[in-house]
Amino acid sequence: MESRDQGDIHGDVRAIAHLGAGQPTVPAETAPTDWSVLPVVQGNEDSVVMVLWRLLRQEPALIVSAGYVLLSLLGLWSSYFFYLRFQLSILDYLQISDFLVAGLRDPAYAGILAGGIALAIVAGWPDTVRRRNPAKVEALRARHWGWRMLFSQSPLTSWDISGLRPLTGLCIAVACFMALGAAIYSMNKAENIRDAGQGSKVMVHLAGDSAPLAGDARLLGSSSAFVFLWWPQQHRAEAVPISAIKRMQSVVVPVRVKAPPAGKPAPASR
Repeated sequence: MESRDQGDIHGDVRAIAHLGAGQPTVPAETAPTDWSVLPVVQGNEDSVVMVLWRLLRQEPALIVSAGYVLLSLLGLWSSYFFYLRFQLSILDYLQISDFLVAGLRDPAYAGILAGGIALAIVAGWPDTVRRRNPAKVEALRARHWGWRMLFSQSPLTSWDISGLRPLTGLCIAVACFMALGAAIYSMNKAENIRDAGQGSKVMVHLAGDSAPLAGDARLLGSSSAFVFLWWPQQHRAEAVPISAIKRMQSVVVPVRVKAPPAGKPAPASR
């Protein structure tokens, strides 16, 4: 009796390994496949992203500061490529207050961020499925060459090749996509203004002048101290100090009058 009790008890915990004996186990190949596109969190505790996330949770005030820094970097990055098309060194005209709001001037950056997240998740989906269903993926790879190509070990489908944690790699991919997308968007926007005649047309009245400057300028943007204009006729850009501008007017857009239906007289003008 004594030896039997000692065999069933390990320390203060009664042995329970024998309770699972005899129960059927589900083969890994027949288990339901988890096709979720969400990145795998388990195993990323030591990643840079998780370390930063734990720090932000401990100090929530840092979220605001980090957000301002990211927006400032994105705004500076985009502004540089935008004004580069007009041969303007924008960094020489910006002040510290301009850095904080540079990323808030165009709502398209929110779409670039959403597109970067979606693209990174879709590109990392094969690696996510492989980590969630390792046995199932190996069975699929053995069936058809298409599965072998989809779940191949390549830099485009696996973070293991790069040596990065999935969450860290995902965030780096989103940041790279945002930087590239913002640069391409800014350069295309500048080229449309410079070459296609798009942009906001304005008339500029300088202080001390009774008449506006000749020509319709295009408003490129502004800072806390300068207004940036593009003159299509002279094909040049310039930075005008705000203190030198008395008034700036947008060019009046002609109103399209809808033609009256046939047989109905037009309303008399008063």
